[in-house]
Amino acid sequence: MRLVSYIFLAYFALALQIGLAPYIAYHGAAPNLVLLAVVFIAVHAPRDAALLGCFALGFLQDLVTLQQPGLFALSYGLVAMFVVSTQQVVYKEHPLTHFSLALAAGLIAAAVLLAHGWVRPPAPRTVAAGTVLPAVRISTTRELYRVLYTALLAPVLLGLLQRARGAFGFQGRRRVRAW
Repeated sequence: MRLVSYIFLAYFALALQIGLAPYIAYHGAAPNLVLLAVVFIAVHAPRDAALLGCFALGFLQDLVTLQQPGLFALSYGLVAMFVVSTQQVVYKEHPLTHFSLALAAGLIAAAVLLAHGWVRPPAPRTVAAGTVLPAVRISTTRELYRVLYTALLAPVLLGLLQRARGAFGFQGRRRVRAW
């Protein structure tokens, strides 16, 4: 996997996530474009590079969001472990594969986020004037909308990334020749 292409993909996915999220949200749920980059990397990269790359994408998303540090890194690491284990049995170019992997990856990431919200509920914040703001909780319905929205966009966006797969320098497994 080429590092420059990976950095460009990570930057582009995070920038689109931050910049486009308010404009393409449906009922308050914006698609998780970084998760689609995680699925793309985990499907095509070798195991160790995919796990490290997906964890790094999660860490970068942790740096730009208001979630607890390490939450996206953990969830994307778990997603990468799941997707990497399916590399040998899925047809990587098929749109149904893209949809199903994005749906499963979104459910895994949503389960981690929701479990964290239930185990450690957010506390109300006080601002300087003594005003107490209510705690912001993650809605289960909004997370499921986000997962479905991301899965519906997956065949299109992963199909576009599929065409640019050569720029990433993914190497397949070497075949052993039988003499």
